Amino acid sequence: MKKIQFIAPLFALLALFTACEDDRDMTIYDESKATPAKLESIGSAYVLDAQKEAETAITFGWSKADMGYQAVVTYNIEMAAAGDNFTTKVNLATTESTVTTHAVTVAEVNAAIMKLMGDAFDTEARDYDFRIAATIAESITPIYSNVVSTTITPYSGEREYPQIWVIGDYCNWDHGQSQFLYSAEEDENYAGMIYFDGKASNGWKLTPQGTWDAEWAGEGTPAAEASTLTLVTAGGGNLTNYAYTSYYFEFNSTTGVLKVSQAHDSWGVVGQFSNWSDDGDVAMTLASETKNGKLQHYLTATIDLKAGEGWKIRPDHTWTDDRGPGNLKYEGATESGGNFIVAEDGNYTIKWYFNKVEPSLEVIKN
Repeated sequence: MKKIQFIAPLFALLALFTACEDDRDMTIYDESKATPAKLESIGSAYVLDAQKEAETAITFGWSKADMGYQAVVTYNIEMAAAGDNFTTKVNLATTESTVTTHAVTVAEVNAAIMKLMGDAFDTEARDYDFRIAATIAESITPIYSNVVSTTITPYSGEREYPQIWVIGDYCNWDHGQSQFLYSAEEDENYAGMIYFDGKASNGWKLTPQGTWDAEWAGEGTPAAEASTLTLVTAGGGNLTNYAYTSYYFEFNSTTGVLKVSQAHDSWGVVGQFSNWSDDGDVAMTLASETKNGKLQHYLTATIDLKAGEGWKIRPDHTWTDDRGPGNLKYEGATESGGNFIVAEDGNYTIKWYFNKVEPSLEVIKN
């Protein structure tokens, strides 16, 4: 029994000694011993083209940063107006330790310039600086690479896609007020959401141009709410067999086959502000505006929102075909738990630009 009492304190001392040894062996980050990444040179000038927004604009390459020990490093590609010393900057991309090259698209660079310039944005050629910020933790100050510069000419507006006019009573049979189906791949396949504002049954057609020189129309007496129709280019009549407020159309201009889905009577905004209740949706209404030289259609609602409280857009007070951060590009809001949220309490105007290749959302604090 006495032996056990003697050995126990011995083990305690041994454990204490081992712990001290472990503490002494811990790696401590020392910024003075770290070596930043080296950013490779890029082209001297770039002219951005809205028609090529999905293509690569600039490919960045750099050597790895050395943090003084084996560490997981996060690299951020930062951009700023030349001479600003990165006082105002945007983060173009983030990569991990094993990645030391990254291609940014035309759209990404143009969006970064718009963010940097704000209300002063124009399409003039200007100089911009880039650097690599390497960091091992949010609490650790990044170390920065050398700065490389270039001249970039941005564009205003969005990429233009081939389009087909959906013309009907809902827009007073005026091509200048119509909504469109778009060919995202620039082939014979067109698609888009059309909001008829309760007037679909009054009649509509498709035209390949903003004129009546050619058209696609219905043949005979199509079945009510038919999911598939074959439209004709001669001898057809107005399509009056659909009665919902909005639909999603897919059309093949070679075969004339029209596929119809997502039929809904209404759209609204629902969220924590209404306790997500079945009848708590704030109705969205149709509106339009000229933006970047083109008429843009959108659904809108004005709502009091609280910071951090989630909300979404949905049709007919149901969760079929609802729209959230995973479905839409958005600005003026952020995402949390699959819902939209705003950063500050206030009254907001929500604009959903539904009739686009990439539908988008704008949230504006009033």
